[in-house]
Amino acid sequence: MRFMSLIYDNTRNSSDLFYKTGFKVPDPVIFFEIRNKKYLVLNDLEFQRGSSQAKVDKVISLREISNLAKSDNVIDIIKELVKLYNIDEVKVPYTFPSYLFDQLRKSKIKIKASSAVIFYKSRLIKSSSEVKSIKKTMMRTESVLEKIISKIKYSKSKNNLLYSDGKLLTSEVLRGLCHIELASLGLECPDCIISSGGDSALPHHEGFGPIGESSPIILDIFPKDIESGYYGDITRTVVKGKPSPILKKMFSVVLFGQRMGIKLVKSRKKSSTIHSSIKDFFNKSGFPTDFTKNNPDGFIHSTGHGLGLDIHEPPRVSTGSDILKANQVITIEPGLYYTKIGGIRIEDTVLVTEKGCKNLTMFPKVLEI
Repeated sequence: MRFMSLIYDNTRNSSDLFYKTGFKVPDPVIFFEIRNKKYLVLNDLEFQRGSSQAKVDKVISLREISNLAKSDNVIDIIKELVKLYNIDEVKVPYTFPSYLFDQLRKSKIKIKASSAVIFYKSRLIKSSSEVKSIKKTMMRTESVLEKIISKIKYSKSKNNLLYSDGKLLTSEVLRGLCHIELASLGLECPDCIISSGGDSALPHHEGFGPIGESSPIILDIFPKDIESGYYGDITRTVVKGKPSPILKKMFSVVLFGQRMGIKLVKSRKKSSTIHSSIKDFFNKSGFPTDFTKNNPDGFIHSTGHGLGLDIHEPPRVSTGSDILKANQVITIEPGLYYTKIGGIRIEDTVLVTEKGCKNLTMFPKVLEI
């Protein structure tokens, strides 16, 4: 039987398409693969650029296929390609347009949708060049984080609120600084998290308003390199002023738990073992997790996730059945969150190896600044 893996999408939406072609397109295009040979169908606008830039075996003229199909309708063009290459079965990503899927199936084409988030599983094992791209993103991200923390460090306190250059220091001000600095380095992270006080007790709260003295400030930056497409991810928690004893204890417990988790990372390790080990340590340290409340508190999210061309990729380092493999890139980011205290999260990005892991993150982990 002859199988075709087929994508109809643009590279902004489909990391799988960019992974296979290395070619950025703003509008949907047809890409397909047959027996490890890659084909890209492009219109006259993109044909010449694609022929010189796309990492595929053949670039096909959309105009020529349309002439063969006697139609410019994408359904008819896909049907023509299936006939032309004598395909028995077509496999598409789970994000494949439902209307196209339905129409192709009605035309008697045997078509199946992937149930996996990642269409091409080879993406999960990173090549040395991919690791290099992620490391490059991480280094640039850390330089931005340093500037944000420096602005907090040299701020002044007045009436328990922080001021910088005579102006009230807010999450919005710091997020604006983050965006500007990232952009200057060719990175983008529209949803970076800079939250403080009560907001920090909600793991994905973006953060709003003034930043208080002696309050926890969670800085979670996860940008994409616009050129390479690869993400980085780092979180640090800092306090300007004197943190409360309970906050200092929380930080030391999270820091120990994170270091413990990193030491447990290695190829063939069950991710659930890493997650449960950290959670058990938190419980024994006097920081239990409670999901019975309206606002759950404690260690209320997974320990980490894979990353690459997407910020969240398999494997998930949590309670599931994922098993780590060498050359996967994952995060280790345990945290503790309590409404009356605030939140603490520390995150590094690491490369899984046969005997352990290589930390791709160099930034120091210090609570008081």
